[in-house]
Amino acid sequence: MCEIDEKLVEAQAELCKSLAHPLRLKILSILSTGPKNVTDIVNTLGEPQPLVSRHLLFLKEKGVVKAERKGTNIYYSLAYPELQEACKIIQQVLRKILAEKASIATR
Repeated sequence: MCEIDEKLVEAQAELCKSLAHPLRLKILSILSTGPKNVTDIVNTLGEPQPLVSRHLLFLKEKGVVKAERKGTNIYYSLAYPELQEACKIIQQVLRKILAEKASIATR
């Protein structure tokens, strides 16, 4: 029988909840290419600046992104680059699930 680390499982659930928004996942994808300021992220997403800033603050509070001031700009980056790899793996699994569902639906 496998041993479950309750604290780790709880922390994992909290991390997953903090990523459970399409805009936050898009922000992570953008930051995977390197540090960006809010304007860069807003221009890439085409979303309102207050909305992007609110999600960046949330991700920062959860420890997912970090912020560094350079002059008058604040640059955001992934606190842990491994998060982008984790997102890519989840996308691969989702593609397989969707392909299987499509295959079953066409039978």
